[in-house]
Amino acid sequence: MSGGIRVEEFLERITPFWQPHQGQLEFLRNRAAVQVLACGRRWGKTEACAVRTVASLFEPSPTQHLLLAPTLDQARLLFDRTVALLEALGETAKVRSSPYPRLQFGPHVVSARSGHVPRSLRGLGATDIVVDEAAYLPESLITEIAMPMLATTDGRLTLISTPHGKNHFWRFFHMGQRGEHGVWSRQAPSSESPFVSAQFLAVQRELISERAYRVEYEAEFLDGAGQVFRDEAVQKCLVPRAPVAEPPFAIGIDWARYGDYTAVAVLSGDRADCALVELHQFHGTSWSEAVARVADVVERFPHASVLCDATGLGDPVLEWLRSALPDHKIDGLTFTSTVKAELIDNLAWLFEQGALTMAPDPALLRELQHFQAVPSSGGTKLGAGSGFHDDLVVALSLAARQLRRRYRARVQVAGPRVFSKGKRG
Repeated sequence: MSGGIRVEEFLERITPFWQPHQGQLEFLRNRAAVQVLACGRRWGKTEACAVRTVASLFEPSPTQHLLLAPTLDQARLLFDRTVALLEALGETAKVRSSPYPRLQFGPHVVSARSGHVPRSLRGLGATDIVVDEAAYLPESLITEIAMPMLATTDGRLTLISTPHGKNHFWRFFHMGQRGEHGVWSRQAPSSESPFVSAQFLAVQRELISERAYRVEYEAEFLDGAGQVFRDEAVQKCLVPRAPVAEPPFAIGIDWARYGDYTAVAVLSGDRADCALVELHQFHGTSWSEAVARVADVVERFPHASVLCDATGLGDPVLEWLRSALPDHKIDGLTFTSTVKAELIDNLAWLFEQGALTMAPDPALLRELQHFQAVPSSGGTKLGAGSGFHDDLVVALSLAARQLRRRYRARVQVAGPRVFSKGKRG
């Protein structure tokens, strides 16, 4: 869309089935080369970006759109909404789903890609790039991969995300606030959406911490009061693609309790240099199904060391897993406040040392951001802030506990040794 008139004309055309709220309308009317939206949950960023993408497909000049996200599933959400809007308009496009979602509409192309394989994106050109969950992607993927794609097309870059500490997404946001380098930015709190009721927000404010509410629903960039894992340390450990899986392997398992998730983390390497090669999370399964799914993961790493949370319900489930995998050595760990503190301290040390590398996983990064140390009557309580989970963090910490220390032979260097022929006493 090259001008405000085209925006209004297109919005009028889709009025029967979609109407923007005021925040979305401001975003759609803006023509900055770089747009940054710091969004609260359920604000409608996917809808707004899909509408803008579809509108540009009716331009006379060919366009190349790239929808980029930490995972292909995340990128596919925006892609699917784009297809649905075209269908609502009665239009037909050529759509394929493999090896990645791609849509062709006349001379226009829309592709959805994950950030896991950056080298496959190098050299591509684009007229429009939307980066979803931009705060959870490595900065290099935006600055070294995405932005050069627009160098010869005079294209547009849109970064949308919930805030995630004061990282690169925050820096882009503040460029827009200061009006630097043609960047436009806007805070987009959940309350702007007519589909998010005041009653819902009031309940959320009671259920989660004030800090979490301000980040997740008011889209504020906050430093982490009580935050255990520093955003800066975690960000430095991110790489665009999941590292290659090489032994030795260590697997951590956190079993679901009540409303929690069962989580499995697989690390390779040692304490000096390790990588998160697999991460799984599932919910709403029976115990037998949970054990079967965990066993499927563990079987792929036959010589891995395995450690499960054996606290409470975890103890009998641990025995079921041992029965399912009789050839594997599977240990259990009963949590106490001291044991959990040691686990978390060890994981935090790996991040601070830059010894752990991992591809960006929004669920894990959100858990790390909201994992807190809160003073209590019994000391310091470690865990997820109200309204959040910590199963992925716990599974990762259990895997990290088993990492081997790298052996380094030490040779003592001293002066020349003198031997005497003295008499024996």
